[in-house]
Amino acid sequence: MGEISSWILSITGIILVILIVEIVLPNGKTNKLIKSIVSVFSIFVIISPLKNFELSSLNISSMFKSEMQIDSDFINNRNNEKIIAFENLIEKTLFENGYKNVKITIKGTYNKERLEIETAFVDLRELVLLDKNLNINKYTNIMAIIKKIISVEEERLIFYE
Repeated sequence: MGEISSWILSITGIILVILIVEIVLPNGKTNKLIKSIVSVFSIFVIISPLKNFELSSLNISSMFKSEMQIDSDFINNRNNEKIIAFENLIEKTLFENGYKNVKITIKGTYNKERLEIETAFVDLRELVLLDKNLNINKYTNIMAIIKKIISVEEERLIFYE
């Protein structure tokens, strides 16, 4: 510990010398020369502990003894956030197309950044149509809007009324 504390004190001393030189010396060629000499000296002070370092004693494999572990909780939470974002996007798009109060619930997983949908539940129990013409093909229209946003087969879409 003594070596590290003396090294830190040396760096602190160099910083103080640099500050004093900056304050005391006038501008000009002499100032540049002295600053250069102090800079070279400070580099030697900073790298001086490296002379005691032996590369032969360095064991890289001991630095990486612990194996990498995947944080599956983080990945699952992140994937759930992505699914919720898709659900919100679908609900917003349906609202913009005249289908108010439609609730979407997606059950699926992410495989290599691709959403694999098991089922998508479309809750139409509180559906409010903002245009009466939308009632004619509401299932077809809602299905088309959902399929534009996420790629899902029709048999995986389940409508509740």
